[in-house]
Amino acid sequence: MIFNQRRGSTRTPSQVLHAIGEGLRRRSPRIYRFVKPAWHRAEACVRRLLSKPGYWEQRRDYAYYKEVVRFARLYVPKGRSVIDVGAGQTQVLRELDWFDRRVSLDVTYRPSQRGIERIEADFMTYRANDTFDLVLCLQVLEHLAEPGPFARKLLSLGRTTIISVPYRWPAGQYPPHVQDPVDEASLENWTGRNPTATLIVEDEGRKRLIAVYADA
Repeated sequence: MIFNQRRGSTRTPSQVLHAIGEGLRRRSPRIYRFVKPAWHRAEACVRRLLSKPGYWEQRRDYAYYKEVVRFARLYVPKGRSVIDVGAGQTQVLRELDWFDRRVSLDVTYRPSQRGIERIEADFMTYRANDTFDLVLCLQVLEHLAEPGPFARKLLSLGRTTIISVPYRWPAGQYPPHVQDPVDEASLENWTGRNPTATLIVEDEGRKRLIAVYADA
């Protein structure tokens, strides 16, 4: 996902490659499974050739990622297992190095990261063998047509869940966000719960809401 993309903006070659790959995944999943490793290597090569920083490189220092890590240390200091649902290209799991098991789940292919388990699956059909100590879901719910069942499954998957969403972004400002504007009432409606803690963080003029749901 490219959060600084605006309506009418020109896409970079790597963004075009990514969009073509996503179209192939939807139309011909069998072919996509065969070509996806080479396809994503091509995307990475194009970014390097054009000296364009990747998604994570542009955002790794965002305050909201740092606050997510801080909340994880505060609420799950002795956690053994963590899963990042809808991880995309983020690498926030690398900062959670006190967890023995770190899992990155997304519906699309992601490059491997040392010490992190990858699962390529639709979260709504994913079945975990056990409960995770921590579940992360960062900047995902606003993209979903039906975020309620997704959010409630997140909370059922872990003892502590940290969710982040764009905070009161105007509707239509970023077309892939089908739920904007999102606020505290939106999360309460989707999760069916009041959070243990919340925080609003601003990066580059855009606010995000972080909510922690911890079991009593």
